[in-house]
Amino acid sequence: MATKIQIMSNTNYPIVDVLKSELMESESVKIAVAFLKSSGLEQIQKHLDYALAVNRATVEIIVGLDFKTTDSNALMALKNIEKRNENFKFYCFGDKKDNYNDLVFHPKIYLFAKHTVRGKEYTSIIGSSNLTGGGLTTNFEVNSILKEDRPTYYSQLSAIYNEIKYTDSIFCPSMNYISRYGDVKKELDKAEADTGNNIKDEMQRLRAEERQLPGTVPSLKKVIIDYMKSQEMANRNTVALRDIYEVIIPKTVELNMNMKDDTLKNSIRGELNKHEVGSNHDDGIKIFKRMGRGLYMLTDAGRNYSGR
Repeated sequence: MATKIQIMSNTNYPIVDVLKSELMESESVKIAVAFLKSSGLEQIQKHLDYALAVNRATVEIIVGLDFKTTDSNALMALKNIEKRNENFKFYCFGDKKDNYNDLVFHPKIYLFAKHTVRGKEYTSIIGSSNLTGGGLTTNFEVNSILKEDRPTYYSQLSAIYNEIKYTDSIFCPSMNYISRYGDVKKELDKAEADTGNNIKDEMQRLRAEERQLPGTVPSLKKVIIDYMKSQEMANRNTVALRDIYEVIIPKTVELNMNMKDDTLKNSIRGELNKHEVGSNHDDGIKIFKRMGRGLYMLTDAGRNYSGR
């Protein structure tokens, strides 16, 4: 089969109909969207359940939290689906203020793979549709649908999906986190742009909780901490910055953390400076102590750190 490419808008054929059809047949589903709402999830719920229960498809969904647009009820629904299905996993991508690269998370990627009588087939959808009622049905959206038996475009988009998945900004939300996120979102929706100190304080606490939740890869600071702990066990309590570079840079490649080599040293120094004793950074947690030029050791907070 030659690659088939369709350009579609919801005005001529709602993208939700394509999603439903693919869910009914696929054995692998990967979705990454900036926004999720109950109105969108409800559109595909039955077909998602079918994919999980009948096809035994492996399904992953990554959802963005920028601007607190994503619906907490939809997040809770995904958490409940996850509890019922070991072949389902979903993650959140932290708000721009909190994620490692200070990026607004804005992709809309839908990837499907299935076996047919002709062999393996792959469907990729990229465009403007979020997983919301409007995005899937009524908004004026434009999407490209690519069908292949040789996964050229699918492989490229899968690589982008994995780049998203294996970042420090990804975390697995707990029920408690989702509930608190919902409370913050309600207050922000009521206040619109006018956020009081109580909401700001709760948002800070929410960000702190995000950093404690598990993800797909450890954070850069956690990799540094683990290395420094290994040195302490070898009776080397003080670690030189050049040695941290030598160990951590290859480690990030091994962990698929997808950080650019030319910025990694700056990133390592940034983490050490941000979290050292005496730092005035709002999110600093005082886990490193500077012992001299280019020399660091862990504090008790660093030794006891249990987050991502």
